[in-house]
Amino acid sequence: MIRKWLFVALFVCSCQAFALQDNTPTQDASSSHYIRDDLFIFMHTGPSRNYRILGSVEAGTPVTVLSRDNETDYTQIKDNQDRTGWVESKFVTTTMSQSEQLPIISEQLADSQAALQAASQENARLRQQLNDARQQVAQLSTETQTQAEKVTRLTAKVESADKDEMVTWFTRGGMVAGAGILLGVVLTYLPKKRNRSKEWM
Repeated sequence: MIRKWLFVALFVCSCQAFALQDNTPTQDASSSHYIRDDLFIFMHTGPSRNYRILGSVEAGTPVTVLSRDNETDYTQIKDNQDRTGWVESKFVTTTMSQSEQLPIISEQLADSQAALQAASQENARLRQQLNDARQQVAQLSTETQTQAEKVTRLTAKVESADKDEMVTWFTRGGMVAGAGILLGVVLTYLPKKRNRSKEWM
């Protein structure tokens, strides 16, 4: 019974307010406004609750602000259903609603996760390159050490061969000198041939 009386009273007030007229300052239309979150409000045909209700506007709905009435603190809007009406100014905000922010935040989160994954993959690739470079350096160091040892051994062999060759040459020279001396001694003690001219005399 109480609901019926409230409905009748609201209907009567709306019908009376519909006949009222109000001159309001006009402002440039702006679409960067939203109905505040966590509520829904009624849209009226004029800048007060005395005007007829056109319907409700859900929280987070993007709206276009057409004008404001500073005396009644009401704002004329155009909603996403192309309806034009008046709502209380305190329920209109320039902050994007949570329902509008969620897709943007989700997209930013997805981009951040993709960038993080790409950075992780790049980091893993760089680590692999670093490990490969370290292995190559270790292999080259081992090969260098092996080559150095080979050079040392070859150098020792060359020096030993030079010494052996010098000894061989000294030995051969000594043998040649000794043979020369021996030949000289032998030639000294050999009998000399007589001169034939002296024999005929």
